[in-house]
Amino acid sequence: MRTFTATVTVLLATLVAPFAIAGSWLTARVDDRGEYVDTVAGLAHDPTVRRVLADAAADGAVRALQEHIPVGLPEAVREWADRAATMVVESPEFPAFWRDANADVHDQVLAVLQDPDAPADGSITVDAGPLVHLVLGRLEDRGIPVGLLPDVALRVPVVKESKVAESGPAYRAVEGVSRLLPFVWLGLAALVLVVARGWRAEVRALGFALLGVALGAVGLLLVADPLAAAALDRVAVERRELAGVLLDTVIGSLEPYARGFLVAAPVGLALLLVSLWPRRRDESPVPEPEYH
Repeated sequence: MRTFTATVTVLLATLVAPFAIAGSWLTARVDDRGEYVDTVAGLAHDPTVRRVLADAAADGAVRALQEHIPVGLPEAVREWADRAATMVVESPEFPAFWRDANADVHDQVLAVLQDPDAPADGSITVDAGPLVHLVLGRLEDRGIPVGLLPDVALRVPVVKESKVAESGPAYRAVEGVSRLLPFVWLGLAALVLVVARGWRAEVRALGFALLGVALGAVGLLLVADPLAAAALDRVAVERRELAGVLLDTVIGSLEPYARGFLVAAPVGLALLLVSLWPRRRDESPVPEPEYH
């Protein structure tokens, strides 16, 4: 009976493992703003991100100039703005801007996901106003009176809020469970140790449980790419490239995260080998009893 219970518990732990890994990833990489920002921080050097934001900043700067300084603008102002925007996104200040912008994006996304009554008639946006300010500052060096302009606001759309809101019910259902699943797996592993009979059975059962973790990690590695493709297919937005690189990076972080759990495979195999180690035998002869 103990062997049967231990076997069933190991199977349950194996079934829970991929969901526990995915849940811990969701908590560590998506829910936590700092971890999310760290995950996408490297995109500050991505050519697509730089091109999209440089184009948006140049467009915003030129529109502001044409609106508030309708006469006297040089014909080359568009070319100058493009060059200035390229210099801005390639400057040392851009990574810091990108981190701040994504902290704001994270807050916008969670506000829609967590609140079923949140308005969802707009878009999740990147606040590119600071980039426009830097572009205008470089144009001022060319003699353009940018001091006559008011503060220029520019929000670059990433994804429609309605698309994010569609995932809200699933997110809210998963969020609470995802925090518990790692503890569920640990509870099952502890139960295995309790019901197993003898240290060899305990070590063997724990080895199989760790192999189940590795198997769950392999399953997540297999679904990571299809998951990213499915998420991108749901995106409908003007700046699809920006949404694409963000989704690819966030969901793509599941692969290295899951890959870290593959270390459970060699550890589990080692435990199985230990459980199969031959029993030590006392080689000294057993004295026969003396009869009188």
